[in-house]
Amino acid sequence: MKKLVAILLILVILAAGCRKANQITPAAPAPESTAAPTDAPVPEGTVAPASYAFTFSAKTLEGETVTEAFFGRYDLTMVNVWASWCPPCRGELSELAALYGKLPENVGFLSVTVDDPGDLSDAQALLEEHGCAFPCLDGQGSPGLMAGFLNQVMAIPTTLFLDKNGNQVGQWIVGVPQGSASVSDAYLNEIQTRLDELNGK
Repeated sequence: MKKLVAILLILVILAAGCRKANQITPAAPAPESTAAPTDAPVPEGTVAPASYAFTFSAKTLEGETVTEAFFGRYDLTMVNVWASWCPPCRGELSELAALYGKLPENVGFLSVTVDDPGDLSDAQALLEEHGCAFPCLDGQGSPGLMAGFLNQVMAIPTTLFLDKNGNQVGQWIVGVPQGSASVSDAYLNEIQTRLDELNGK
């Protein structure tokens, strides 16, 4: 009986995601950005929106700058919020790496770690270990990301979907999605649902 209770408790924790007090520290809203975006240029034939739901400037773990203009490059952007100390987050990294290679051309992907901005070495090591080629942003080092959505994240992993203007599309996914052959397939199903929503289907 004790073994059964212990197994059930572990399953509840994995399904709900990680919660850790004071890990995500709210920040003041970011000031309106007037500078030109400094991330990669918008692909030819794509017009970036004139205004965004929120603005931000964040560094990747490799030191590159990404701004809200990233959203304008895609019809939909999937944003996965995680931390190196969270077991379910670590458990889905290989699936996210596989997912990144299967994304439709009109779907972008951003990873956002909420590890202590003073020490991102554990997050970097995990991404390398699992072959993650997607951009990972320092969430706590960006007031704009904090004000945009991170200050509302209560558990991790949390995944949200944003349109070209940075507006939320559909509900957030808290925890690791279930119900498909693999986690990457479950995310692909969620992506298709939100693309259909954007297209009015």
